[in-house]
Amino acid sequence: MIRRLDRYIFSELLGPLALGFSVYTFILLMQFLFKSAELIIRRGLAVGTVARLFWYTLPNILVLTLPMSLLFAILVAIGRMSSDSELIAVRACGVSLYRLYRPILALSTALGLVTLWVTLALLPQGNHNLQKLRIQAATAGATGQVEPRIFNTEFPGRVVYVFQSEKRGWKGVFLAPSLPPAQHEVTVADRGELRVDDAGERVVLHLENAVTHKVNLDEPDKYELSQSQTLDQQLLAPESRSGPIATTTSKGIRERSLSELRAMAAEPGQAPELRRSAQIEIHKKFAIPMACVVFGLLALPLGFNNRRGGKSSGFALSLGVLLGYYILLSNGEEAAHAGKITPVLAMWLPNALFAAFAVVLAYRRNRDLEFRLPRWGRPWLVRKRTRASAGPGPRTASVAGAVKPDLILRFPRLRLVFPNLLDRYVMTAFGRSLLIVSLSAMIIYVVADLSEIIDDVLKNKIGAGLLVTYYKYFSLQIFYDLAPIIVLVATLIALSLLARTNEVTACKALGVSLYRLCVPVLAGAMAVAGLCAFLQAEVLPASNQKVFELRDRIKGRDPNTQVRRRIDEQWLFGQGRYVYNYLYFDAKQSVLQHLQVFEFDEKNRLVRRLFAKTAQYLDGRWVFTDGWTRTFDGARVTSYSRFQQPVHVDYPETPAYFRNDVKRPSEMRYGELSEYVSNLKSSGQLVPDLEVDLASKIAFPVVSFVMACVGLPFAFRLGRRGALYGIGLAVVLGIVFVGVFAFFRTLGQTGALPPLVSVWSPSVIFGLLAAYLFLGVET
Repeated sequence: MIRRLDRYIFSELLGPLALGFSVYTFILLMQFLFKSAELIIRRGLAVGTVARLFWYTLPNILVLTLPMSLLFAILVAIGRMSSDSELIAVRACGVSLYRLYRPILALSTALGLVTLWVTLALLPQGNHNLQKLRIQAATAGATGQVEPRIFNTEFPGRVVYVFQSEKRGWKGVFLAPSLPPAQHEVTVADRGELRVDDAGERVVLHLENAVTHKVNLDEPDKYELSQSQTLDQQLLAPESRSGPIATTTSKGIRERSLSELRAMAAEPGQAPELRRSAQIEIHKKFAIPMACVVFGLLALPLGFNNRRGGKSSGFALSLGVLLGYYILLSNGEEAAHAGKITPVLAMWLPNALFAAFAVVLAYRRNRDLEFRLPRWGRPWLVRKRTRASAGPGPRTASVAGAVKPDLILRFPRLRLVFPNLLDRYVMTAFGRSLLIVSLSAMIIYVVADLSEIIDDVLKNKIGAGLLVTYYKYFSLQIFYDLAPIIVLVATLIALSLLARTNEVTACKALGVSLYRLCVPVLAGAMAVAGLCAFLQAEVLPASNQKVFELRDRIKGRDPNTQVRRRIDEQWLFGQGRYVYNYLYFDAKQSVLQHLQVFEFDEKNRLVRRLFAKTAQYLDGRWVFTDGWTRTFDGARVTSYSRFQQPVHVDYPETPAYFRNDVKRPSEMRYGELSEYVSNLKSSGQLVPDLEVDLASKIAFPVVSFVMACVGLPFAFRLGRRGALYGIGLAVVLGIVFVGVFAFFRTLGQTGALPPLVSVWSPSVIFGLLAAYLFLGVET
């Protein structure tokens, strides 16, 4: 029979356990959603598919959140009982600290068994189904969207072009790398088909009667041709940019069951690396559930010391313990993969260390002793205690027992001063203003944009559903662009309202500095800046592509002929039977860099290939410089010539043809744009405008925080004038900032200033302005 004390401790644990489990699971689910945002947006996945993605990823989250929520619950519950002196009363009744372990270890063991069941039963199958669903969702769009005469770039690193479509497969297929390397390889085939295997784990482009062309663009004299009756080219999974899908095994390490892992580890002919990986995964399946029991042992004495912290302190302390545990676990796993230590030691050492520390700490806590290290433990960390001699004169150490080496470790009481009650009040006022201003600004922006496109909407009979979808994605870019002004207006409104109701004066009368009053506003502004940085890095590149596709439909343009292209993936089909590929197009000079032209006959066979380092449009003709040309008859080279001097070549395309529908920097991730800019600079091209765009991806989100700093001194100077004065002042400050920002950005794009200087100068100037204005505010 469970005694009353056990029931009481259980009741104290269940509330924080549910709270911690909900918070941790929600955070990790949101992280998964953010990571999958590009896939969901670009593919337009159905609600059911998204729900299945959530469901299959849930076992991965439960393995983490169950131990985390247990540790949080014990720390909060025991900390609350300790702060209310309930543990002191229990100890005064003669109840040992070890007696309190019974309900805690019972709950820890139960959650450990649940975690073990998840790792053994749910996790492998969930990982396997998740991988299959991701690949199916990612490739389904590519399989259905590979249309004739459209360059398909759904597979990173590859471009697939189809001349004609048949009932099953395609007639005439051109396969090439999206960004041509020095060692360039293209394949032309009579027929092709995109296949996904029955397990849904591999994407293969099956080609028939294929001819492969290999050449080093820096050494064009060496040219290789090979012909194959059938050729299978495995493509990368669109959601996986790290490498191809495994072809030797249908399941990854984390998708295998315990029996499959044991068989893999015991197989004599298996590679040592794979055997170690299997052994690591086997021990991890048991070590992580055992961590629940270890955390239960450790949390009780830690919570006893955490007497005044509350939930926030328990949350911080639990994160610290978890961080230390998973750092040890991940470093051990890395060392085991490298063969430096055994998998057993790597996976179980964190549990052993934390359990030993928990036992020692519980022993000292039960005897009401501070935790002390032995004298021989750390002789260089010694505190000497001296005994004062009797009588007048200076204090000196006595002869006998004067020096006692000792090191006392005291666990500090975590008393977080932020966010306190005042911080939460100010942050609520700021958040309310931020929400209202955001909605108002976005509505105004949408109305203005709709007034511009309303004629196209009526002319092309665009339905309300498409408009809602368009603004759903466009609203993300609107918020990103307006975030600095939104933060500025929200800061001025929130603090001016507090000043108008004399709440700022009351805070100053109570000794609260205005600097301290600004902390919650700056924290909120920093959160907005972080959100903008995340949108820029993960969401906007995909959502902006969707916006431009929908805008083309609103404008009445055929989306099949208005494909948005990455600026480093320039593949175009000419007005004849030509395919163009180039690295960069300088619209001002009408110059193409590293141009390749592939010419095909009526049977979709490659008959001519031309390369030039530069091609400039002069007097109605293209002038090629420093290049070569080859002609082919099937898998045979019929002619080859090189040229250094300018050569006039007649192609019907003009520079305007290459300007259209280039994928903008706003549709590219930071890494994509950085790689492209590096390639251009290494080839000798100066692209200050693209460098400014690249630097802005990091600098612009910080502007939201800077504008909050600018608004704070003005808000305190407004006094009792109210929100309308704040809005008017924000408009003036916003206009000034936009002007300064545009001025420095233009200087950077023209090369007058370095890109970093041009994008960071407005923030530095306005930051210094805010600091100067604060000097005149009575804080």
